[in-house]
Amino acid sequence: MPAADDPGKLGPLPADHAGSVLCRLLISHPDVIDIEILGQGEILDGIITYSLGVLLPGGRELYIDVEDAVEPMRPRAGLHHGA
Repeated sequence: MPAADDPGKLGPLPADHAGSVLCRLLISHPDVIDIEILGQGEILDGIITYSLGVLLPGGRELYIDVEDAVEPMRPRAGLHHGA
């Protein structure tokens, strides 16, 4: 049995916020040269916004705003449980 402190056996670490999740997804794309978190703020209690700058080939830049909010679980449309 591996030791509890073996970092190779712990699995993926949980993301700390929506900005970091999006950065991880974008940085794996072959056209993304660089990513910078330009800013963050709280628009409502518990809703944090992150502004990201993404550098693309040819000097193009993409600016993205993402919100991180906890939303209660809702059933998906079209899914029916029970009889």
